[in-house]
Amino acid sequence: MLPILSILALLLCFWIFFSPIIRREEATNRRRTMATQYPHTYKRIPRDPEEQYIEGVGYIIGDVSCKYNARSPYMRCAVNPSGLCEGCRDHYRQ
Repeated sequence: MLPILSILALLLCFWIFFSPIIRREEATNRRRTMATQYPHTYKRIPRDPEEQYIEGVGYIIGDVSCKYNARSPYMRCAVNPSGLCEGCRDHYRQ
């Protein structure tokens, strides 16, 4: 009788200790599942007035007609990444 009661007491202690952890992990998994069911349902708004949308490429910044444009929403130019196209000495129109 004593071994059965000790096993039940041990199981009760484990349940009391681990049930909040298990509930928290289940809630995290539920949130992650819901986030993957509805990905990117919003339309991106341009951050920069220079930012332009090109079909097949996406949003890019800088002068699109420049040969050295990086065609990226993060970097303006391959030659002058932080500067503007107007002041660049390598500004080259195709």
